[in-house]
Amino acid sequence: MQVELLKPHEHAGIARNPGEVIDLAEDSAQWLCEIGSARTATPDSTPSAKPSKQSNPTQE
Repeated sequence: MQVELLKPHEHAGIARNPGEVIDLAEDSAQWLCEIGSARTATPDSTPSAKPSKQSNPTQE
């Protein structure tokens, strides 16, 4: 189950930051959601392969 972190969290020995989407076992994901550290990931919160919409000011 994928969740989006709302608070800093250490998972598998790696420090994770708010906004990161991680894949967890359902019971662990539900626990993090219950304590307010994460929420169920939505399609908007999962990383995508879309190109950045930022312009490149060095391009001529």
